[in-house]
Amino acid sequence: MAQSNHDFIERKVGWLIVFTLLTVSVGGLVEIVPLFFQHSTTTPVEGLKPYDPVRLVGRDVYIREGCFNCHSQMIRPFRAETERYGHYSVAGEYVYDHPFQWGSKRTGPDLHRVGGRYSDQWHRIHLLNPRDVVPESNMPAFPWLDRPARVDDIEAKMTALRKVGVPYSDEEIKGARKALEGKTELEAVIAYLQGLGTALNAGKPAPVAEAAQTAAPAADALGKVFFEVGSSALPADATAAVNTAAEFLKGKADAKLDLTGYTDKSGDVEKNLELAKERAKAVREALKAAGVPEDRINMKPPVSITGSGDNAEARRVELNPAS
Repeated sequence: MAQSNHDFIERKVGWLIVFTLLTVSVGGLVEIVPLFFQHSTTTPVEGLKPYDPVRLVGRDVYIREGCFNCHSQMIRPFRAETERYGHYSVAGEYVYDHPFQWGSKRTGPDLHRVGGRYSDQWHRIHLLNPRDVVPESNMPAFPWLDRPARVDDIEAKMTALRKVGVPYSDEEIKGARKALEGKTELEAVIAYLQGLGTALNAGKPAPVAEAAQTAAPAADALGKVFFEVGSSALPADATAAVNTAAEFLKGKADAKLDLTGYTDKSGDVEKNLELAKERAKAVREALKAAGVPEDRINMKPPVSITGSGDNAEARRVELNPAS
């Protein structure tokens, strides 16, 4: 009997479609419905704030231009992924996103944790002419973004978002146009990019003074300093890594620090290695300015690697405890 029923379903395309849709629907509901009631998916992470008017407009431009087609913002919790991009995405970071920008396709680098990694100027150049900062990039240029951002619908947009749960106040909505005065679409997109992936750390409480005095940062907290293409000038965002390394050394009287400059293999290898040395020296000088004695800093030989994504990983100096 069961075999005849199965045979009937396979022979009748209409019934096969109906039962397939029912099976997929039930399976989907079983997986999706519980998510609407889980605390981790419905509660914003600590410190998460709604997009301000500038970032909100930037996000809309980002979607309009189809950036999400190449840059998914879903980082899977594999070691290689988290080491390259940072902590994997958390549902609580997207509570105020309508629609959210998760996806499994990635043609270009994942941008979820890109916030604060590059300077505004780097992003500006990259959007206007990507090859100026990433010679091997196949990303198209977006020169038309350097035009005034649209402001006539911002109040309506924020009001609509408030209706679906985004906690905008009346004052924020009324002041939206003023916040956008003189802003270009390019500036709005950059503001959006600079905020990506920063909410997860924003809510972490700052250590109290006593704890800061008695506990130095752990060794695995030491970081990396990423440099602009062809430059050994210390970037503005290097301060955090330098200060962390300095605090680590202050808390361990017998510890030393290894500085290793990395470069990619494109172009003149010797020039690249020399540039990696200069970058490591720039970090060393910043450490000395932060109070670290030079004899506690080991300058390691530069390393030439293939790099990954936009080769930003290959344009770095790593700060690690001396082995």
